[in-house]
Amino acid sequence: MPLDIIIADDHSVVRDGLRQLLQLNDRYLVSATVGSAEDLLEKCRQKLPDLVIVDLSMPGMGGIEGIRRLLIKWPSLIIAVFSIYKNPRLVKRIIEMGCKGFITKSSESDIIINGIQALASGEQFISPDIEINFEINTSYSTDTLSPKEFEIFRYITEGFGIKEISDKLFLSEKTIANNISIIKNKLNASSITDLVHIAIQEGLLVTDF
Repeated sequence: MPLDIIIADDHSVVRDGLRQLLQLNDRYLVSATVGSAEDLLEKCRQKLPDLVIVDLSMPGMGGIEGIRRLLIKWPSLIIAVFSIYKNPRLVKRIIEMGCKGFITKSSESDIIINGIQALASGEQFISPDIEINFEINTSYSTDTLSPKEFEIFRYITEGFGIKEISDKLFLSEKTIANNISIIKNKLNASSITDLVHIAIQEGLLVTDF
């Protein structure tokens, strides 16, 4: 039986390209592709796949919150993140949440296939272009943030405004503003500039795309 896979990414070109790549090998069957974490959860409720490949930056609840919910309901589900991000602190957090793999979108096709093969064999896989140290120590820690707070933290430190984040996450501007206040309190930050400094110290700020 081929490995049953669901792909979740809000860009159709990514979904279609990854599906075509995987189905060149008859060991893999992409049974569904979806554009949001909400649709991913619904597909998994209908029929649980063997493996889920999920992007982090999607509208709605977002990839991180979607992963959290998937692992609460199906803790043994194999989940691989497929993302533009290469930040070691972010990868560390994702793996510690329970994901088995983190594959960058800049990876060559053979790296992607090798990663899926490793995951299917029960191994962990992290793209070789990620220099991760699981003993990362920083002056500040975002570990106290909830998945949704962490998502908002990433967006605000990457320069998105409250309205933009509201549109991305389908939350009210008031909710976003309240969450930013909570994030500041948790991280002992007095300004957005402080949050940016924390993101830099934790290696979370993406500057290469």
